[in-house]
Amino acid sequence: MILSIFMTVLLKMSGGEMEQFLDQWFTEYEKGEGVEAKSLSAQVQSEWGMLLEQAKQGKLNDWQRTPPGRMSLILLMGPVAHLLADTDVHALHGKARELCLKGVDLGFDTQLEPVQRRCFYDPLFYSTIAEDRQLLIRLLEGMQSQVEPPEKPVWSNWYAQASSLNS
Repeated sequence: MILSIFMTVLLKMSGGEMEQFLDQWFTEYEKGEGVEAKSLSAQVQSEWGMLLEQAKQGKLNDWQRTPPGRMSLILLMGPVAHLLADTDVHALHGKARELCLKGVDLGFDTQLEPVQRRCFYDPLFYSTIAEDRQLLIRLLEGMQSQVEPPEKPVWSNWYAQASSLNS
């Protein structure tokens, strides 16, 4: 409860664009199929494209200072760049990975809800670097005790998918 209030205050302080983006992202994400371009309106795709361009130009660098802001940048430079077929998708994935790793070092991931943490860790999940995948497994194992019973099946699925990447 306190974490949710903290996150709401941080989002409001960080600006409406970030809050709107995260609301849109998690509304789609929580439908259970992930986020797919075909399920997004042309307006949302355009808004996300503009945010991605701003992120690429460094205009959203202040967002790195908060857990939801860093998560937003990770999402923009990772899955959103992929969804929108950005020409710089591979370079952006590297930047998303750096944001994720630094965020983990800062403990930002631990200030997010479990489903948000899964999105925060996205660059580790898709990384081809063995150390990233090992870190992901350790992070997911650490989350296990924090996941509430209704979310346990989802967490178990993430863990199984991540574990299979290491095989």
